[in-house]
Amino acid sequence: MRKIKLEPDCENCAAYCCVALAFDQSNMFAYDKKAAEPCKHLTKDHACNIHEQLTDKGFAGCVRYNCFGAGQRVTNELFAGKSWRDHPNEAQKMFDAYRVMHNVHEFLAMLEAARKLKLDSVQIKQVEVFQNELSPASAWTPATLAAFQSSGVFDEIRFFFRGLSDRA
Repeated sequence: MRKIKLEPDCENCAAYCCVALAFDQSNMFAYDKKAAEPCKHLTKDHACNIHEQLTDKGFAGCVRYNCFGAGQRVTNELFAGKSWRDHPNEAQKMFDAYRVMHNVHEFLAMLEAARKLKLDSVQIKQVEVFQNELSPASAWTPATLAAFQSSGVFDEIRFFFRGLSDRA
């Protein structure tokens, strides 16, 4: 299994969390935003113009959000540093890849956390199997991510975690 960085690096990302994802006006977000629509606080250079005031401005959801490193991975590994702004014909493919990669990274982080639980040998082996499936030796592509999303592995992992509820 290759070691994957599971921490966000916004400096090396094309702000996918600020564009690809939708949010509804609530106590977490100050307004409704559709998926694939840039947040109105996003600058041309993929920065947030209210970053220091997110909570005060009604964006506690942004403060709490963690991409687990999926953003910079999609930007740099899958799309060679290209931005959705500069390549609008590829934007939807980028957003779709980000959403799946976020799931991959979130599950990798959860599996890493599961290793700290008192697991039996079968459960430890299953964690390793899932980690290997989520970290293939060959690099992810938008096509392999899309196929993986419908492979059923995410459902298997969710089912596995339900079985660990007594261990947490």
